[in-house]
Amino acid sequence: MIKSSFKIIILVLLIASCKGKQEMVASTQETTTTEETETSDYINDSISKAVLSAPVFTNDSIAKYYKYESLILKTNENFTSLSNNITAHFKKYITPKKLENIEFLDPKKNIYIEFTLNRNKEPINVMTNASDEKLDKKLKKTFAKLDFNNVTIVDFNPLCKYTLIVIQQQNKRPIVKCNVTAIGYAPPMYKKCEEEFNYYNLNACNYLFISEYLYNNVDLSLVTAQDIDDFHRIYPKFIVDKEGKVIAAKIESENKQLLESYYQTILDLPKADVPAKLNGENFYYGYNFPTSIVNLIRNNGGFNQFYRFKKHTGKPIKELMKDYIILLDKVKKDKQIRKVGF
Repeated sequence: MIKSSFKIIILVLLIASCKGKQEMVASTQETTTTEETETSDYINDSISKAVLSAPVFTNDSIAKYYKYESLILKTNENFTSLSNNITAHFKKYITPKKLENIEFLDPKKNIYIEFTLNRNKEPINVMTNASDEKLDKKLKKTFAKLDFNNVTIVDFNPLCKYTLIVIQQQNKRPIVKCNVTAIGYAPPMYKKCEEEFNYYNLNACNYLFISEYLYNNVDLSLVTAQDIDDFHRIYPKFIVDKEGKVIAAKIESENKQLLESYYQTILDLPKADVPAKLNGENFYYGYNFPTSIVNLIRNNGGFNQFYRFKKHTGKPIKELMKDYIILLDKVKKDKQIRKVGF
């Protein structure tokens, strides 16, 4: 599927999951100051020269992803109503006139407030997904004035992040429509992350685990020199089901073959030991992992070994990346030849 244009979406609400995440680097990566500087210079230069007009492809199986994304969003919205104390509170400070100027980053998403709770069940780490700084401040100030005793917490859990939806779209117009029961999501827990004790540590551990898995299992022989030269990117979103297994994904990239490999790799992600929870009950959880193809290579364990062996040649890192991809392709073809008996 080819799109004429491509919008980069860093922020996504699928159950209060991945807000403003930076590209994560595998914990096993070994670097030196010189290597980091060289890589950073190359990436910054590549971004400035990126070919933004390149066609973008999507994997062939996205209907299932949209189905579960819709289910998650609908479940969240079902917590809200027009007639409750929380809605009334926010309506006092967000007037119809102020609503007229509100823009949604994504037409399907709501504008919401996120927070965690301290041991006294008081909200901390308050954030919003507001489209501008003025609205962000307004929402935070209004939230601070809220009598938090009016908010129902079903599952008091340090592994949870909680959400209050504030503004939704109805008939293409923004309205204040909030939830009284906080939407508390705990991320899935993978085996490597069993010792984490709060939401942020668990989420960071999950990202490192998943990133390292993807870096080292995607078929990089499908990368092209153009992907490296033009700093092509890959935009994966995926949903983990109530059992802790990836059930659906949507992948976008300029490289169609690579994104299909990425799609299959995500589906093969090991099952989480503990599924995600919505207010204490197993539920679906969405992840968003935007990255560059260069970043996939740079954090691949095989490339790191190749780089340490070849860096003395003085070749620029992007040329070593190309050499590595050529080597992978040759190894892959040799295996195919041996399979058919030649």
